[in-house]
Amino acid sequence: MKVAILHYWFLLNGGGENVVEALLEIFPDADVFCLFADKTSVPKQISPERLKVSHLSKIPFAKKINRVMFPLYPGAVGSFDFSGYDLVISSDSPPIKGAVTPVDTIHISYCHTPGRFIWDLAPQFTATLPWYLRGIYANLAARARTFDFIDAQRITQFIANSEYVKKRISHFYKRDSTVIYPPVNTASAYIADRIDDYYLSAGRLVGTKRLEILIEACNKMRRKLLIVGAGRESERWRKMAGPTIEFTGRVSDEQLWNYYARCRAFLFAAEEDFGIVPLEAQACGRPVIAFGRGGSLETVRVNDRLGLPDTGVFFDRQDSESVIEAIRRFEMKEDSFSPRDIQKHARKFDKALFKSRMLEVVESHFSSPPKKLDRDVAVISVAK
Repeated sequence: MKVAILHYWFLLNGGGENVVEALLEIFPDADVFCLFADKTSVPKQISPERLKVSHLSKIPFAKKINRVMFPLYPGAVGSFDFSGYDLVISSDSPPIKGAVTPVDTIHISYCHTPGRFIWDLAPQFTATLPWYLRGIYANLAARARTFDFIDAQRITQFIANSEYVKKRISHFYKRDSTVIYPPVNTASAYIADRIDDYYLSAGRLVGTKRLEILIEACNKMRRKLLIVGAGRESERWRKMAGPTIEFTGRVSDEQLWNYYARCRAFLFAAEEDFGIVPLEAQACGRPVIAFGRGGSLETVRVNDRLGLPDTGVFFDRQDSESVIEAIRRFEMKEDSFSPRDIQKHARKFDKALFKSRMLEVVESHFSSPPKKLDRDVAVISVAK
């Protein structure tokens, strides 16, 4: 079976790249297609001859100006040649699902989320632009929504990365989907012999992560906060930071796991569709203080209906005062959290489960005679 994996880009390391790495463990001989690639962010499993990068990458400074090249993405994705491939798996973000595949090629979309910047958050994104660009972007987003919906109808099967995204796929694309949680590398996690006096945040330093409210909260409370990662908002947030805030930049995997294992708690301010980094922290037995919306409701256990131990604390507004209140609640019961219970919870999202369930979905399309995938059973299985 000839397999292609289609990803939007390799410019920073994050959850989407983790998905591609896990897929490559299932299909080590797959070719990988993407719009842009920075060699420092390309998974080591991908040899240069198997990486197919779009013509957009040849434009001078393409990696730095990739956001303004958004109108060119559909043409670049449409230029990829998938002739001869039996299976295409896309790590999906608009307009990746617009890949043109042969009629007999199975296209499975692992959907991180329907693109917020053209769907539900388009008005907010438009408002951040200079006034003379707002009308242009509003028109581009409207056209992009039309094509994104049409492209979604050509997908053979959607995989949603959470129950939250499953609802979004149904709402925006009118398609059913199977939930398979993203891969979490819990095998690298460990419970440390001591905890140090700092809170931790990690990931891409982009606006949607809302790190400014964590910085404001820790500035006011004079709590030490380590921020791990890189991104376009780094400079702005550094200017906000007081003496108790430390930016580490990118660190090695070994150092990141060490930071996870020794933090008092992991702080997470984003409304994510899933969110892998809070689970990596929990895999090290550390509690999470998170915004109680989106994927966090599926990855952080709070007030469980079955009476299982909490693995963190939620705050209900994306502002610094709500974060401060949550940190105070956490510190009042900090000693009650069980690292072993938290780690046990995180292991339900292990990479091995992602791989086995993805392989099960693929086999359902290629078995002879074809097996009918029971999506309800699959969703219940994953939810457990």
